[in-house]
Amino acid sequence: MSGASSIKISESVKEVLGCLKVHPRETYGDVIERLVSHTHDAVLPCHIPLLYVKINGTIRELRYPIDLSFEVEDGEYIIYNNEYHLLVIAPDLRKGLKEINNQFEENWNDYVDQNDRGLTPGALQFRKTLLSLFS
Repeated sequence: MSGASSIKISESVKEVLGCLKVHPRETYGDVIERLVSHTHDAVLPCHIPLLYVKINGTIRELRYPIDLSFEVEDGEYIIYNNEYHLLVIAPDLRKGLKEINNQFEENWNDYVDQNDRGLTPGALQFRKTLLSLFS
């Protein structure tokens, strides 16, 4: 461990760093080094929980949040969730989240509000996934 030194880290920061470990045996130094590297390269992905969606003019609370990932590249926000087929590129988070909701509503209209007889097996599974978001 040449070049190692001790620093004082608060318990709350230790908890956050512990959650960011890729592997349980990864050291806090490794986590901090990775974060610094990502921040320096400006590719640090972040997450936003989507708790509510607006469908046909009605705001509905999701049974469990949809985890939206976002990155900033060339000054634009890339917001996505692969499981729910959501992808937006926007100049800011506010516009991006509004567009994410629009995409969610389009998916709802295409897979849930339509007659399910013409849907493929994959589309039927996606429909079931969307329906499971609400109690």
